[in-house]
Amino acid sequence: MPASLLYHTNQITDIQVENVEYFESKIIYHAIYQPKKSSCPTCGYNFFNHDGIKIRNLRMAPLGDKTAIISLKIHRYKCRNCARVWWPFIPFVKGKRRTTISFDRFVIKMMQFATIKHVAKFLGVSWGLIKNIHKAHLKEKYKEVDLEVLRYIGVDEFSIRKGHEYMTIFINLETGEIIHAIEGKSMASVTPFILKLKEKAKQLKAIAMDMNAAYSSVTKIHLPDVDIVFDRFHVVALLNTAIDEIRRDQQAKCNAVGLKAIKGMRFLLLSNYEKLNPKKQSSLDCLLEVNRPIAVAHALKEQIRLFWMKSTVQEGCKFLGWWILDAIETGIHELGKAGRTFLRHWQGLTNYFKHKITNGKTEGINNKVKTMKRQAYGFRDMEYFKLRLYNLHTVNHSFV
Repeated sequence: MPASLLYHTNQITDIQVENVEYFESKIIYHAIYQPKKSSCPTCGYNFFNHDGIKIRNLRMAPLGDKTAIISLKIHRYKCRNCARVWWPFIPFVKGKRRTTISFDRFVIKMMQFATIKHVAKFLGVSWGLIKNIHKAHLKEKYKEVDLEVLRYIGVDEFSIRKGHEYMTIFINLETGEIIHAIEGKSMASVTPFILKLKEKAKQLKAIAMDMNAAYSSVTKIHLPDVDIVFDRFHVVALLNTAIDEIRRDQQAKCNAVGLKAIKGMRFLLLSNYEKLNPKKQSSLDCLLEVNRPIAVAHALKEQIRLFWMKSTVQEGCKFLGWWILDAIETGIHELGKAGRTFLRHWQGLTNYFKHKITNGKTEGINNKVKTMKRQAYGFRDMEYFKLRLYNLHTVNHSFV
């Protein structure tokens, strides 16, 4: 009966259970490993003698609320033909680990909805053991990524630690999976993966990105047939930066004459007008009536959002051309600078109408990455951190 229980709960085979010890919080099975078939790894001879014995205490998946351990006696064999000495292979343990495969599987299932800390505390084992089990599983799972199915990908960077240290991630925009992560955001950092895409991603049509010169340059050089689509979020962010510079300039002028009309209005200027409540809309309207530069900048910011609502490339090109002309003719330095930037990136902006992709999923994943880092209080093992990124799309939630 005990041997049958261990087979059905932990897939442990070829053992003879000698006795079972029951304690308040754990169960220990004392057993002998008796493989049905074993032959000499050198000559293949099937007859051998026992030549020593050792005991391995292996952690199994819990039984109910009790810790389960199997204390396994293993005989060493000596071939009668060539005198080769060897230890038998144990199918329910990986190498020299002190845990069974069933325990590892149990840990991996728990890691789908809990942190390493909570899994370790629940099972009464070390943090390092849980991390090593999970890392080995992810390493096997993501040892090869299928690049041939890629059609649309996004690229973006995020800060991994203080001191302007960044990591660049590539995302399959159709599935939301992170397919590659690399430290740095320079051309030298991203070029190796771009070359890999050139070799294997034959179906790749477009890459969504911000206006990072390194990303666009290396893509144009190595993937000339792949369209670059500049992301809507970063276009609006560039305009918001211009508006904020105009606001600070106007605030300085007001301070010089003792006026405070602009103070505390930054949030209102950078928000979408229709999302403000009536009281805040009224406050913003008053500001726009008395300050022409800010009024013009705000109007152009609201207008650019109509660009992505156009239905054809021709309509989008016509709208963007007039918008750039209006921005330059305002005579406001910051808006003219933004207009000239959009003119330089004309092709990447209008490519949106060919593919209708954005980096929205990438920005959403960046938030999930920040949450994961915060829950783990950072990662010292960068390889494990990357593996966790590749697995991020499968994680539902974590205990906090």
